[in-house]
Amino acid sequence: MASALAPRHWRGLLTSVSPFPGELRLVNSAAALMALFRGSKRSVELWNTAPFYVDLSDRIQRQMWLGCYERHVHRMIVALLKPGSVFLDIGANIGYHSYFAAGLTGADGAVHAFEPDPDVYTRLIRNLSSFPWANAENAAVWHTGAQLEFEKSFVNGECGWGVLTAIRDCNRGQRITVRGVSIDEWNALVKLSSLDLVKLDSEGAELHVLHGAQATLQKFRPAILLEVSAPLLIQGGSSAAELVAELRDLNYSVFILENSRIFPYEPIPDFHVVDCLCINQRRVPEMLDMLRSCGFHP
Repeated sequence: MASALAPRHWRGLLTSVSPFPGELRLVNSAAALMALFRGSKRSVELWNTAPFYVDLSDRIQRQMWLGCYERHVHRMIVALLKPGSVFLDIGANIGYHSYFAAGLTGADGAVHAFEPDPDVYTRLIRNLSSFPWANAENAAVWHTGAQLEFEKSFVNGECGWGVLTAIRDCNRGQRITVRGVSIDEWNALVKLSSLDLVKLDSEGAELHVLHGAQATLQKFRPAILLEVSAPLLIQGGSSAAELVAELRDLNYSVFILENSRIFPYEPIPDFHVVDCLCINQRRVPEMLDMLRSCGFHP
């Protein structure tokens, strides 16, 4: 059974280290020194011979550079993917999780990553270029195919804060038109033969994504790694309770993922954000047993 820690040939320095006081200051200081002496545009081989490109002026990319971004999500991906697995990354940003997943699935598997921002997408393609079995789509995942208005991030150092104006209209960033696609319509073209894991982080558009993915989810019953952001969902006209109810209607049980803990979802306040693992109800006992053996616990 796979370890819940990263494989030995993964070279992220801090992935397997528990968070510690002053960690972000350490990461920021190391990034500042690197940017000062060698420039902010850097590459690092988190997988051997597969460069991953970051901009150290960006907050989350500084964490990616040392392989310590979203450790709990990273460890769950280790537990759930193996050679031959198929991974879907909705809201891929520059591809950190897709890049990691591609090294786990190998050439017998596949990674499909979606990113609507064309500038971020360019960097996503570059970061996945070492893995021919990893495919990137410049599209926003939605409940149907459409032309959508997208507002790019207006915050320096936060490239991942772009959003569809149908969800949240900040009226501060550059507006562009992007292609919208539903997972069911996309799958009708690519014809997946299997699907093991979906990572979904779409800045409050999660209900729209699920509405356009029902046939695919019912066919393959993949696990879903999901960010539940109550503030963003409310801004988009829904709520965390509505999102969880939709998942349950799709026959998913929802668990909160917190470091190495996994426990049944409980209602969260309107200002909270939690990461969740959603498991098809038929697979709950099997998957919980597997996750316990990988180091996750209630």
